[in-house]
Amino acid sequence: MKKYIILLMMLSFAGASCKKSFIELQDPTKISTTDLYSDANGLNLAVNAAYGTLQDIYGKGTSGTGMYLFTDVPSDNSNSLVSGAGLGDFDLFTVAPENVNLSTQWQSFYRCIARCNAIISRAPAVNMTAALRDRYIAECKFLRALCYFNAVRIWGGVPLVTKEIASVDESLSYGRESVTNVYAQIEKDLTEAEAVLPATYATTDLGRATSGAAKAMLGKVYLTEGKFDKCKSELTPLLPRASNVWGYDLLPNYGDVFLTTNEMNKEIIFAVRYTKGGFGTGSPFFNWFIPNQSGSTIATIGGGSGFNTIMQDLYDAFPSTDPRRALSIGTYVGGGINYYYTKKYTDLPANANDSNNDWIVIRYADVLLMYAEAENELNGPANAISYVNDVRRRAYGNTSNDLNDEQTSSQASMRLAIETERRLELNMEGHRWFDLLRTGRAITIMNASFAKYQTKNGANVIQISAPHNLLFPIPLREIQLNPKLTQKP
Repeated sequence: MKKYIILLMMLSFAGASCKKSFIELQDPTKISTTDLYSDANGLNLAVNAAYGTLQDIYGKGTSGTGMYLFTDVPSDNSNSLVSGAGLGDFDLFTVAPENVNLSTQWQSFYRCIARCNAIISRAPAVNMTAALRDRYIAECKFLRALCYFNAVRIWGGVPLVTKEIASVDESLSYGRESVTNVYAQIEKDLTEAEAVLPATYATTDLGRATSGAAKAMLGKVYLTEGKFDKCKSELTPLLPRASNVWGYDLLPNYGDVFLTTNEMNKEIIFAVRYTKGGFGTGSPFFNWFIPNQSGSTIATIGGGSGFNTIMQDLYDAFPSTDPRRALSIGTYVGGGINYYYTKKYTDLPANANDSNNDWIVIRYADVLLMYAEAENELNGPANAISYVNDVRRRAYGNTSNDLNDEQTSSQASMRLAIETERRLELNMEGHRWFDLLRTGRAITIMNASFAKYQTKNGANVIQISAPHNLLFPIPLREIQLNPKLTQKP
């Protein structure tokens, strides 16, 4: 599918027209809205364009905006060692409504949603095979659900737009929807997508949403909502390792999961695809996440930015015997200080911010740990232990490091064991902050982290005092444009 993303960067489409007929010249580099939705080929381009917006959402270009700012930097896993462009504010919980990264992310979400809405609305009228048309619609429902799932966890209730907007006035008629209603729409979209999407694709289409991706994502949605029985039921078909209909399994070697020579392997359920080479479709994560103190020592092309630097606390959380620490965390020593960085995104870029590393949204180890969490919440540790141990045995290569009796002695102790395992296994993949929100542990964990490392805003050590501090503010620009939008409490 990567080649389609490159093609889209070479094409732009618009539906604008002029009233003066003598200056109505057709730009050969653009595809009109009418032509785009006239046949199967045009609809395919539109769907690919919807996928293309995921690159903006998860991270692209030079701005530094991406999901990691909302998922890793606010957590005890990492921080931003730079203050420019408001990135450091996400680490210090000082994000103001005028922070440009909020606006950029909001616009990227709703650009993807708008493209999906247009396709879902117009596809039924396109003359093409019903099976392919239905698949395109299902893909867009998956993408729309993914956008809303991220948005509702970042901002709480957000405008819920599920149809193509025809005018500016109409766009300003949407205020905050309730969190309950946003989740209901996410569930609906993923349920409908799962019923239609195929289990697999040809090699050229790897990266498109599958029925397995919809099922795994819906399981995560249910887990987030505390619907543990539905989560367990949704994830159960994915569990038979390797023999499930999608072929999902843990790779034998942890480090192989993240190799750019092994993308979309059997552990990857859904990922945002990137392609380097000067096309404007490369991933920036290698350059962004390398400590800026390292200069060009590690990132020999483009240098390091320090936007998402691993904290000592995450490094120390790994037992010294855990192979995942060395496989996923690198160390740079500068001025007698240890700076840690993730090794999960280390493809040598063709140009600055132009690497091949995909962003893995969900993978099989996540599914196993989610199932264990749901099972523990419903029935206690007994039947959850094996799924956590599967992940640990892959990591250590043996059974000697299975969960011990203390970790599995009660539902509460098992809860903490799963939390820790998720932190280690999925480190720097965009899960930690949302995990802490889901389990209600964000305030406790972050206040302890701030106290431990004396993280200050001015003269005072930061402390989160109320649950509403866990939501990010709606961008000021959106509040100014739309009087129906209200800021968080």
